[in-house]
Amino acid sequence: MTNFLQLAGIRLGATASSREEAVRLCGELLHTLGAVNQQYIDAMWERENIISSYMGEQVALPHGTDDSRKHVNFAQLVFVRFSEPVDWDGEAVKLCIGIAAKGDEHGELLGNLAEKLLDKNSYKTLMETTSTTELLELINV
Repeated sequence: MTNFLQLAGIRLGATASSREEAVRLCGELLHTLGAVNQQYIDAMWERENIISSYMGEQVALPHGTDDSRKHVNFAQLVFVRFSEPVDWDGEAVKLCIGIAAKGDEHGELLGNLAEKLLDKNSYKTLMETTSTTELLELINV
């Protein structure tokens, strides 16, 4: 798999007071890395209002609308784990993995993430480790 996550794209102990702030935090991080332009951040929130990115098990995968792919410079993930869960329309979210995808790599990104989230040991690492290097190695495998 291509390395879609960079060390600079990992935030542990983040805080957000709302679902919108959490989604925008992921978008800003993608923007800071150069993966997306500013319009993609708004498209992430727009998509969130169409259908929630909550996946279950305290995880959300915010990303933009199909039309917003034109605002993606390159495929990238960001990993944001909150010190306190964020209320996601009545669900608690501890981990947000923001996604920027331009084309076909979207399926590869989601497939790899789903595999990690479904594996008990990988899930535990994603939710608990304090090592950004360990997270990077786990996600980029």
